[in-house]
Amino acid sequence: MRSIVMVITLLGATQALGCSIFMRSIERPEAKVRDVSVSSAGLAGVTGQLALDVTNPNSFGVPLSGIEWQLSVGGARAVTGRVQLQQTIPARGVAPVTTSLTIEARDAIAVASALAGGVRDYQLSATLHFATAVGQLDVLVEHRGTFGSGLFGAR
Repeated sequence: MRSIVMVITLLGATQALGCSIFMRSIERPEAKVRDVSVSSAGLAGVTGQLALDVTNPNSFGVPLSGIEWQLSVGGARAVTGRVQLQQTIPARGVAPVTTSLTIEARDAIAVASALAGGVRDYQLSATLHFATAVGQLDVLVEHRGTFGSGLFGAR
């Protein structure tokens, strides 16, 4: 009987130790929008850039695998996009992440019409996808801003 109790105790201790090794907590990374800018406009549409600063509070690097985003101008959805990445955000570090934004011509016309009507506010919603050892971790980022005095530039 004593050996059964000892085996059960040993198994319980092993499971508790094993769980603590494999279940280390993962803190949610954060991202702040540094800049949204429009760099060119033409017949094919409008191109620009999204610049983020991604902060990793963990004691290990986390791989950023992609970003899905939606840009709204004056409260109306203007364009959505997706980019695949392979960038590791360093442990307890901040990494700049920059990706291009492309607005197709038909969407650019609606955006230009809103801007011509005096609308200057925009909202960017993005979901950052991290590929971690325990599965995918998604982080939602929202940013509101105002386009600068001209079409090319944002604040």
